Amino acid sequence: VGEGVNSGYAMRKEMNRMRGGRWSAESGSVYRVLKRLNQDGLVREARKVGVPNRERTEYDLTALGEATLATWLTFPPDRSELAFLVDPIRTRSFFLGRLKPADQIRTVKAWLQESKLFIQELERDIQATANGEATLRQMSYQNLLLLAQARHEWLRRVLATLKAQGHAEESESTAAGKA
Repeated sequence: VGEGVNSGYAMRKEMNRMRGGRWSAESGSVYRVLKRLNQDGLVREARKVGVPNRERTEYDLTALGEATLATWLTFPPDRSELAFLVDPIRTRSFFLGRLKPADQIRTVKAWLQESKLFIQELERDIQATANGEATLRQMSYQNLLLLAQARHEWLRRVLATLKAQGHAEESESTAAGKA
């Protein structure tokens, strides 16, 4: 609220456009949060905009909302926040052993391809927001890019490990067959 994203509709649109978020952009979620923030005195209904019967409510931060935001921004994060490194690919990889070795390799190769495409999209997003100087929002996208690149490198290592294990298993089964 306050940065040109003052209505529930605009917030949903912005959240859907952003990458790497930890939020729900479902309309019910956004409007429930706005209602709660309004009840808590952190935002206030500022104006109605649009045509009759299709008006949107825009919100402004209250003084309490500004102070709460400043406190949240300046208060150091605790370790649980820093440790919140959710990566569904890492979670999936935990269960790769349930697949046959050839399927494991094929799966990780597919993940690598998607990872590469995602990195290219992030790079395009960063270029699209570039205006000659680094902004905090651009730096946030850079953080996502660095995380995506690190995951991509990790996936390469996973693939190399799987390939090495696959060759070792093939050698063992060939040797067992000859014995």
